[in-house]
Amino acid sequence: MRIELRGKSFAGRAVLGPIRLTIGRGRRVAVLGPSGIGKSTLLRIVAGLDRDFDGQAEGDERLAVVFQEPTLLPWRRALDNITIAAGCDAAVGRDLMAQVGLAGREDQFPRQMSLGQQRRLALARAFAARPDILLMDEPFASLDPETATRMIRLAAGLLDRSGAGLFLVTHDAGEPARLEAQVFRLSGHPAVLQRDRD
Repeated sequence: MRIELRGKSFAGRAVLGPIRLTIGRGRRVAVLGPSGIGKSTLLRIVAGLDRDFDGQAEGDERLAVVFQEPTLLPWRRALDNITIAAGCDAAVGRDLMAQVGLAGREDQFPRQMSLGQQRRLALARAFAARPDILLMDEPFASLDPETATRMIRLAAGLLDRSGAGLFLVTHDAGEPARLEAQVFRLSGHPAVLQRDRD
């Protein structure tokens, strides 16, 4: 998909400036920047969740989003959280739950799971949708280092097996390298993307 953003404003205040970016299957892109710079806003534009901007976002790729919060259905069991949201059958859901280390927890409700387990369930749900591009918004934030490392390995393995592209926004400079993602930095007022040459 191709993003050609001329600008994005909130209440008359310019947040994002001119940004051009192409994302597709197999390409992994990470956007780094401090809190409040506009990383999540850019992700919402890429995801098609925010259409109030000056520019164009074009592409017919299938997208799936993993947010910082798991955004699970609390009244549904774990397996239902995958099959209902992704429109897949139970066998696919069970297989993905096993891949992320949640085999045997299919009948648990989200409240019966730790935050790390809920995040793994959200990751399984995203891949059940068979995305061409996976969008991730600070997905490893607030996890302890050991859990975050496990989650990054899981995500990398699922990306490798599926061939999906990645658009990751994060403030953690170590995550892109572990996910083999090309790094861009969002900076300035309004913020623009610059390729990280390091």
